[in-house]
Amino acid sequence: MPRVRLPIVPFLGSVVDEGKKVVWPNRDVVIRHTIMVIVSVAIATLIFASIDFGLQKLVILAIKK
Repeated sequence: MPRVRLPIVPFLGSVVDEGKKVVWPNRDVVIRHTIMVIVSVAIATLIFASIDFGLQKLVILAIKK
């Protein structure tokens, strides 16, 4: 069976080259985006909790009748 040779060295070289092209965000951008995510999750949690609470009350009201 012929041995298959994988071009590992050129692949790793291209990975390093692409890694050098990455532009990392600065601290202010990371903090701003983190705050936006936390606030968005908190708002979504309040919305879903309100809907859940309202539906729970409707189901309890429907069961009592």
